[in-house]
Amino acid sequence: MNTSAPIVSVVIPCHLTTPRQAAFLTEALASVAMQTCPDYEVVLVDDGSPVPAEEVVRTDNHIAIVRQPNAGPAAARNTGIGRSRGAYLIFLDADDLLLPPAIASGLAAFDAHPEAGFVLGPRQEMTFDGGAVGWPVPHPPLETRLYLSLLRFDWYIIPPSSAMFRRELVDRIGGFQDPWGADDLDFYLRAARSFQAWCFQTPAVTRYRRYSTSSSRDGERMLRSVRSVYQRQRPFVEGNPEGEEAYRTGLGRLTDIFRDCLVENVIDHLRAGNKERATQTARLLAKESPTRWKTLVASGDPLVGALATDIATAATIR
Repeated sequence: MNTSAPIVSVVIPCHLTTPRQAAFLTEALASVAMQTCPDYEVVLVDDGSPVPAEEVVRTDNHIAIVRQPNAGPAAARNTGIGRSRGAYLIFLDADDLLLPPAIASGLAAFDAHPEAGFVLGPRQEMTFDGGAVGWPVPHPPLETRLYLSLLRFDWYIIPPSSAMFRRELVDRIGGFQDPWGADDLDFYLRAARSFQAWCFQTPAVTRYRRYSTSSSRDGERMLRSVRSVYQRQRPFVEGNPEGEEAYRTGLGRLTDIFRDCLVENVIDHLRAGNKERATQTARLLAKESPTRWKTLVASGDPLVGALATDIATAATIR
């Protein structure tokens, strides 16, 4: 490591379980090395990976590797924050990419807008295999007060590496919470409630990998976490009609999204041969959204039909 403090710290949590994930991490680190601004450090937090990061990462003087027992991405990011030295922080997921102008563009935005606690740039998206996607990707909103937009879920910071944060902001709001769920949403809401942002429209700063088996598509986990996050926001909007409307709308939108994820999860568990998890998720789906469960059963999928029969039989026996 260099002895002088860098201006930007890129914090990357990772939990490597497969060779593919290790390859994604290698790509993520290579993308940071392509930055047009060289004044950075990487703090790579190995969150109890079965495949230790040291075995797959070629280290250089920009990279510090910290290993800890598995505690979830929020705890891993907090470990990275504690070990970092930069005046600004970027949180890069281990399967995403930082585009070459990201650091320079973020610093330029801060120079032009010293009132901002965090700045956001646009993203690109890619498939699991890194290919182009067939849909348009929205740009950040032309707003500086993002709290109600985020609370209403009109727009969302996807992925975390779309943003660069002042260390003052991160220290003041206390880092990340909810280690197994919507820790990023909780962080953004607390940041936007206390600090202005600045959103720029070009250039793109990050490339986000889309795939259905990511942890953010775990419907059961995300429903539980999102409800906890929103409950903590309730005191800040009570008595404010606009805030209360944003609260209801955002929670409703996210609940619908993750109930849809439950449908995907049932199918994925069945395809993977995990009947126990499929049964657990199906029962939750039937409780959360009887209409979605009935529609899934009526889809004609033989695995779903057999599962529905088993669940109905078990209920009758009890």
